[in-house]
Parts: sequence; structure tokens; C-alpha cells
Amino acid sequence: MNSDLDNNSEAIENRFLASLLEDGDPLAAPPPQEPPAPTDDLVAAELELDALDPLDSEDLSVVTDHFGEATQGCQPLNLGGEIPTVQNRFHALLKRKLQTEIERNPPLFPWETEIRNYEPDYSDSQANSWVPLWTPQLSNFSLPVTLPETVLTQLLNSCQEAMQSPLQQGAKMVRAASALFPGQPQALNQLAGLVLLYPTRSPQEQQLFTNRYEEATDSQQMALSLLAAREIINALTLPVSPDRQPVERQWQTTVGLMTLRAEYQLEGRVPRCRIETRLPRGGRLTLRTPQGSATAQRTYPGYLSVESFDLEPNQTYPLEIQFQELDRQPLIFAIAVGN
Repeated sequence: MNSDLDNNSEAIENRFLASLLEDGDPLAAPPPQEPPAPTDDLVAAELELDALDPLDSEDLSVVTDHFGEATQGCQPLNLGGEIPTVQNRFHALLKRKLQTEIERNPPLFPWETEIRNYEPDYSDSQANSWVPLWTPQLSNFSLPVTLPETVLTQLLNSCQEAMQSPLQQGAKMVRAASALFPGQPQALNQLAGLVLLYPTRSPQEQQLFTNRYEEATDSQQMALSLLAAREIINALTLPVSPDRQPVERQWQTTVGLMTLRAEYQLEGRVPRCRIETRLPRGGRLTLRTPQGSATAQRTYPGYLSVESFDLEPNQTYPLEIQFQELDRQPLIFAIAVGN
């Protein structure tokens, strides 16, 4: 009897397994359903959206209208992670559209009624004619006639070169003025002798000139240039010697007044030259000799000094002064050492 029960149990189990194999697992989750394929209209609308030029002058409503027409009657799409991409694309299109509209119709200030092109406060020609850094001092010189700024600036540059030579003062004046009157050394030499005879603004000198440089003759302009060269060379030369008191100079610049003081002494048999200066802004002071250079610099306005033990009698040494953060040529003085 037990044998029949076992056989029946085995038969029941076989039938149950067979039914599971035919119907599948009743507890298993249903397979995922594929999203419906996009329609032809929807695919065309998406392609049109991607091909749309962001700089096109059409309104962005064209994009939304096409998108709305294409999606009418279609099943909703499950975009999932594509939503941020679509939003970024839409924001980029909107930004480009706003930029284009602003370029076409720029906004106005509250006080404006129409678009205006504002010109700068100064022109390029005015910017190029600004007073150079070192030239304010030139207007303080005692001259019978005021010279044009361009003439004084050129004389200042040529005088800085001429005064470094061992020539006599008259020859230095002629060399400096030759930059304005090339090819006329004989006339300049003759006039230099007359200029050296009379002090500046003497009655004899006043009779030689008119009231305006532009109205003067060539000879008068030469004489005026020689007078200005003499004043510049004297102002830029610091004569020192053991038996002289310290020499001082002042020089007016566009950034303030600059002062100098030069002293030359013999300590035993060793010569010592000390240069002190007060700068209206940060800068550098350099005394050059064939043996080497003495340099001092500072960031802010104040005093600087350099010393040298290599200066020999009857020689001239350049002293350069340059201001910080100003792209200009340095002003060069001459330290003329006497016996």
C-alpha cells in the first residue's frame, strides 16, 4: 500500500513541475516593456531642433512650435537622464538669442534717448604732445625769448650727450645745437663766441632777438638755441673738487621737485665722492665709472645716496636718475671733478 502512495506522490510532483515549465514562474517579475518607437514626425522635429542655428533671427518660439506640433497625438516620452541635456540646449539657444538682440538694439542709459558714440576726452595727437617727464625745469631757465617745447626737448637730449665729453663749454654748446641746425658748424661757432661774452638777459643780448622764436631769423634762432644749451648744460653739470663746497641742484619734473647734492673729498690720498638726492617718487640713482657703478634705489619717495672712490681729477662721470614704473629715458647729470 505504501508503494502505491509513493507512486501517486511521484506522479503528482511530475505533473506540478510540468505545469511550471509550461506557464513560467508565477512569482517572477514581468519582463520590462520597450518604450514605443518615436514616430516619423517626432524624429523630424528633433532633427530640426538640433540643426537650428542659434544666431538665426527667428524667434525661439519656432523651436517650441515645431516641438509641440510634432508631439501632438504621440505618447509621452520617458526622457530620464536626457532632461538636463535638453534644458542646457534650450538655455544656450536662449542666451545666444538675447546676445543677438542686445547687439542689434543696445540698451540706453537713463539719460539717453538715442544711441551715441562717445569720443575719448583727448585725441592721439594730444596724448603724444604731453609734456615729457623732465622738461618742466626748462621753463625756469632765464632766456630772452621763450623757445618752443619741441626745441627745448631736443636740446635737452643733445645736451645730455654733449656734456659727457671733455670739450670746453662753447664746443659742447655747438655740438648740442648742431642737432637743430645740421651742416652749419661755422655759423654756430661764431655765434657761440658772442653768446659766451654776455650774461643772459643783459641789455646787449636783448637787442639781438625779437619777441617770438618763430619770427626770428636763422641766426637769431641759432643764438637762442645756443643760449638754451648753455643753461641746460650748466644745470646738468655738478662741478666738484676737494677745495669746493658741496654743490646743489634742483630739477622740476612732472611728478615733483627733485634735489641733488654732490660732495668730493680726499680722505688721506683716497678720493671720495658722495651724491645725495631726494626723489619725488620711487626710483634709481646710478653713478657710473670705468671701474664700476654705484647704484641705489627705493620704492617710495625719499632720499637716496651713492658713493664712489674711483673718480679722478679732470674727468667727467655720468650720474643717471630714473623714476620707478615710468617708461622714460633717465635724466643724466655730469659729475665734473676738478683738481
